[in-house]
Amino acid sequence: MLYGLACLFPYLIGIYLIFELKVDITYTIINILGLTLVLMLLGALMIETFARRLRLLARRVALTVHDGATEKIPMKDNDLEEVYTLTRDFNAIVEELEEHKTHSKKITARMLSYVNDLDAYEKKFRDESLIRANLSRYVGEDVVEELIRSEKPAFENVECTATILFADIRRFTTVSEHMDPHEIIAMLNDYFSTMVPIIFKHDGVLDKFVGDELMAVFRDRPYGERAPYRAIQAAVEMIDTLEKMKTSRGDDYSKLEVGIGINTGMVVIGNVGSENRKDYTAIGDTVNVAARFEQIASGQEIIVGEETYRICKEKVPMKETGEIILKNRNAPVRGYKVIGKGEHT
Repeated sequence: MLYGLACLFPYLIGIYLIFELKVDITYTIINILGLTLVLMLLGALMIETFARRLRLLARRVALTVHDGATEKIPMKDNDLEEVYTLTRDFNAIVEELEEHKTHSKKITARMLSYVNDLDAYEKKFRDESLIRANLSRYVGEDVVEELIRSEKPAFENVECTATILFADIRRFTTVSEHMDPHEIIAMLNDYFSTMVPIIFKHDGVLDKFVGDELMAVFRDRPYGERAPYRAIQAAVEMIDTLEKMKTSRGDDYSKLEVGIGINTGMVVIGNVGSENRKDYTAIGDTVNVAARFEQIASGQEIIVGEETYRICKEKVPMKETGEIILKNRNAPVRGYKVIGKGEHT
């Protein structure tokens, strides 16, 4: 607006010269005034164009600062050098902002991926800790590690060869009849707390407790001794340990004796039970025969089946007990007694 008023100034001078000073109007004066008008209009147009470009640049800068917009300003070759330079520098800044935004998106996506991974690792750690806590009640730490690292399901139903061990305290009712319930529970907990680590030590799996009886399962491993031999080792150590307990624990333990039955053969290991409650256990004739061997074993005696004897006879001294007729079984089976210290074949 000020520039428009300035354009009128030469004409005001011309009017003053003509009407006040009575200057003659010549073509030269007319041409000068016309040329002046044209130049003034061209200047106004240039200034308006310059101002429009500056206003556009200012708006884009404001949008970029406040809203994070990254829209560039079109470059024009006929821009004044200063406007051209400002536009070029602004567009360069916008390009850098776009690069930073793209980089930030990548970093954000990567961080979200890391967070998801951490959540997955945390869940896996919680699940693994729960599995580890549950498994450690039934197997030793080395077996727990093997099961957790295994890609196969740890509790799938499987038919396999296994060695079953049953151990039962002889005449426990008679031994404990003078004890109150709290003392009986304390004695059983002490007994099982001592015997279960022996099972784990020899890579056995604790199957279950039934009163004062325990059942364990031994399977062949890719390394180390065969399952039947480890089961006999565990049984011998259980009897030796009980002898030491009888000496160190006092009168309540003095009459404790354990009978152990061991048998090797095909079993099915899997989840058995109802929809609401299941046990992961071994079933089959091999299990039944091992249980019958345990029932006929005397105190501090280990009786094993024929397959167990065949595998271990070169390492473990044993003697045949002859054919045994087991309850609820038509065909007799051969049993073999593990010879302990002081015994002879």
